[in-house]
Amino acid sequence: MKTRGAYLDKLNSLWHSAEAKILLGVFLFIALFVSVAVGILPAQYELEEGQISPDTIYAARSVIDQEATSLARAAAAEQVEDVYLFDSAVEGRVIDKVTGPLAYLMALPGAPAEELTPEQAEVALQGTVAEFLTLFPEVGNEDNALLLLSIPQESVEQALVLTKSLIHATLSPGIKPDGAAAALQKIKTDLYQAQLSTQLRDLVIVNLENNFRHNRIYSPEETAAQRRRARDQVENIIILKGAKVIDRGETVTRAHLSQLRALGMLETSFAYGYYLGLLVLVASIFGAWGYYLHRYRPELFSSPSRLVLIGLIVILTIWAAKLFGGLLFGAGSPYLIPAAMASLLLAIIFDVHLALFFGTTLALVLAFTAGSELNVLVMALIGSVVGAYSVSKVNQRSDLTRAGLLVAAANVAGILGLTLIGNGLALTPTSVQGTLLDLALGVGGGLLSSVFAVGLLPVIESAFGITTPIRLLELANPNQKPLKRLLLEAPGTYNHSIMVGNLAEAAAETVGADPVLCRVGAYYHDLGKLSRPYFFIENQFQGNNPHDRIPPSLSSMILVAHVRNGVELAREYKLPPVIKDIIEQHHGTTLISFFYHRAQSERGSRDQLLEDKFRYEGPKPQFKESGIIMLADSVEAAVRSISQPSQFRIEGMVEKIVQEKLADGQLDQCDLTLKDLSQISRAFVQVFTGIYHKRIAYPSEKDLAKISS
Repeated sequence: MKTRGAYLDKLNSLWHSAEAKILLGVFLFIALFVSVAVGILPAQYELEEGQISPDTIYAARSVIDQEATSLARAAAAEQVEDVYLFDSAVEGRVIDKVTGPLAYLMALPGAPAEELTPEQAEVALQGTVAEFLTLFPEVGNEDNALLLLSIPQESVEQALVLTKSLIHATLSPGIKPDGAAAALQKIKTDLYQAQLSTQLRDLVIVNLENNFRHNRIYSPEETAAQRRRARDQVENIIILKGAKVIDRGETVTRAHLSQLRALGMLETSFAYGYYLGLLVLVASIFGAWGYYLHRYRPELFSSPSRLVLIGLIVILTIWAAKLFGGLLFGAGSPYLIPAAMASLLLAIIFDVHLALFFGTTLALVLAFTAGSELNVLVMALIGSVVGAYSVSKVNQRSDLTRAGLLVAAANVAGILGLTLIGNGLALTPTSVQGTLLDLALGVGGGLLSSVFAVGLLPVIESAFGITTPIRLLELANPNQKPLKRLLLEAPGTYNHSIMVGNLAEAAAETVGADPVLCRVGAYYHDLGKLSRPYFFIENQFQGNNPHDRIPPSLSSMILVAHVRNGVELAREYKLPPVIKDIIEQHHGTTLISFFYHRAQSERGSRDQLLEDKFRYEGPKPQFKESGIIMLADSVEAAVRSISQPSQFRIEGMVEKIVQEKLADGQLDQCDLTLKDLSQISRAFVQVFTGIYHKRIAYPSEKDLAKISS
């Protein structure tokens, strides 16, 4: 037996180790990813270009046609011409170079002939010619220079103005490199047609040929930028879900193959990018779940069985969504998805906050599982939120049916909203018929959520040892076999348990504990007294107390044994673990004072070892509800012993019992505060006051006869 216990302890230690949690996390992630990925892509076809299609093929989901989009963007980029930037400085440089000699001639000062001798005039002329040739080698020789210097300034000015005008008119719109020759030829033609001196015209033309330049400069950077903008302006080419890709009997073209490849419907293609993106999204949401549990729900994160349970609920919801959403067999509707199933189960088993977090994030998973459908996201979010709140307070299993109806009503509202957004008020017989069908499917999705939750809840309770409020309420039914046995075999204990349940429930409500658990736990806390009911005073109706004939040590053993017997009966009747814990802890290590003092008086001295023999085996209460039931149990028995109960006496007795338990350390291991104990005491007194209130002394028949006479 020791070997088996040691083996179980070792197994439990391994199960809760960090390595086991990592492996569990990996396993749950793989299971989640496979659940999302399986069936997400449609049937594939083996087709080649030029082949006749044997089937009419429709797009199974909306997807971007990457190949067609790339071709369209490349075509848009090719249509963008090379970009030439306008250089405004070119015109000035060309004019300066071409008209430089003319400007020089215009700037020469005119010297009065009478002030210079012929020799001086000759010298001055030679100097001007030399300077002219030095500054403008294109003039050629002295003869050309002399001819140019002899031209009247009016003619030079005319040539200068005309040349500047022609250059400006040509370059101001901008000239690209391939248009420079034509532009130069046009200027030359205009000059030939003008009434200019031959020498001036030839000089200008020479300078034009040497210095005329285009003023639009090619910019590779701006060209690339504009082509990039052209590509970016082309929107993604989307193949919409349900769109016809190819008709039966139609010749398969490259465009058809491109679309089928984008949809992942070609046997020769595998959507690596799609599955990689799906992996990233699932990993992100899975990481968010893990962080939430680790940061805000450490008690669940540290329990592998609870992690498995949450993962199982999520995965079952995904498979139900695939089954009824038409993702596996092609038959179904997004509105039929029982998305609220997860939030219903999580809210009942754990709480509404956990259900809201997992329900809303699971809606994202369901949305991209269904091909990033907006209506699936909206309906899953609505269903999850309404489902979580609709079972925040559950009193019976029929409340799950009510929750299903609430989810169905929310689905109807969501579907109407989506329909109005999509179609407005444009009513046609076809649209009305389609809307009515969608509404019916939405109602079905809500009801399916509750049906699955009702069906799975007992299985989860049994497999994972979960005690839900619904299970507790079932156990509170007086027709439960253990309670019927208590009523028939130990009626005093039964009535005592009912009273303890009333006290514990009232106290739990004041301190934020679970009132249903307190009531049901109180009903079963003394189940072990069924073994020897007549040894407990509440079941002794003839005044015959068997403890008067046995030693106090044996009496103590019988009283202590009722806790062990209660745990054994709880196992026999398959009661939830939390009820077994309450049975085991409801006395803690309390001293059985009556028989202890009898034994002490018989022995005549105080002995610590003797005291240990007259204490319950424990453990002490480990949680609020078991501590409340301990106090209610002790207080009920003590107040019942008061001969003439009054509010003052009841308050004193309740305070005394609570202080004794506190001083004895019985409440050290449960998280009841001093403030909680004060509120619990007031709740006890309020219940007792309602029971032991003063009654009116009704007159007897004799008194009535006297009054009538």
